[in-house]
Amino acid sequence: MKTILKATTVLALVLNVAIGTAKDSEINLIKANESNSLVLTLDKASVDLTVRFLDMDENILYSGKIENGTVSKKFNLQSLENGRYFIVTTDTNKIVRYTLAVEGDKVNIIEKEETVKPHFRKTKERLFINFLNLDRSAVSIKVYDEENRVLFSETVNDEMVVEKAFNFEGAFAGNYSVVVSDAKKTFAENFIVD
Repeated sequence: MKTILKATTVLALVLNVAIGTAKDSEINLIKANESNSLVLTLDKASVDLTVRFLDMDENILYSGKIENGTVSKKFNLQSLENGRYFIVTTDTNKIVRYTLAVEGDKVNIIEKEETVKPHFRKTKERLFINFLNLDRSAVSIKVYDEENRVLFSETVNDEMVVEKAFNFEGAFAGNYSVVVSDAKKTFAENFIVD
C-alpha cells in the first residue's frame, strides 16, 4: 500500500511539473540574418523573467526584465572580442543558459542548458519544498536564521522527488532562509516570521 501511495505521489508531481513546464514561456535563441547577431524570442513571458548577457568572466554586459506577451530581443555582437559568452534567462520555474562562441564576425550557439528550480510554496506558518531531481544526485536542504546559524540540515540521496515541509509556528520572529543545493546549483527562499 505504501509503495502504491508513493508511486502515485511521484507520478502526480511529475505530471504537475510537466504541465507547469508546458505553460512556461518558450525560450529560443536563433541566429539573425547578420552573422554576428542573435535573436532571443519568448512566448508567454512571465512577469518576473530576467535576461542577462554575460562575458567569459561572468561580468554582466546586459540585464533586463521581460514584460508579459511575446517578446524578442536582438543582440548585436559585432563589437565583442573573440571568446565565450552566455545568455541566461531566469523565471520562477527554470534557468536557461546558452553558451556562445564569438569568432571574428561569426557567432555560434554551442550549448543550451536548462535547470529546473525547486518549487517553494508558502502559507502563513509553513514553507513547502518540491524539487524534481531527475539525475538523483545528493540534495542538501538547510535552514538558516538571521545570524546565519544553521537550524536544520539534511542531505537526501538517490531520490527523484525531494519534498520537505517546514512548520514555523511558534518560531521566534525574524527572517529565515531555506537553501536547497544539488550538484549543479543552489537555490534559496526567505521566510519571514512576524
